[in-house]
Amino acid sequence: MTTAYKRLAALRPADTSEAELYEVPASTEAIVTLNICNQDTSERAYDVAYTDVDGAASGEDWLISGKAIPANETHQIVGIAMPAASTLRVKASVADKISFIAFGMEIS
Repeated sequence: MTTAYKRLAALRPADTSEAELYEVPASTEAIVTLNICNQDTSERAYDVAYTDVDGAASGEDWLISGKAIPANETHQIVGIAMPAASTLRVKASVADKISFIAFGMEIS
């Protein structure tokens, strides 16, 4: 087995639609830490979903929904264990103000 520690994905959504942040490659597992940073001067909100298939998140996939994040603050979610082909999907309450960065390890 090979373990690679790295930045896995980053996204600063240009709109308020749900978007895929990271998909675990085939034949790989990942342990992910997710940073969410509000780069605005106002409080905003975000959503995070974990899906086991590609495509839009269903109701049961949302880990976090409508979580308020104060202006210029960062939240962190640590230790998201993900099998091959699972995805992290994100949504921001406002365009171009909240960034999402996934980093951690891929095991293949």
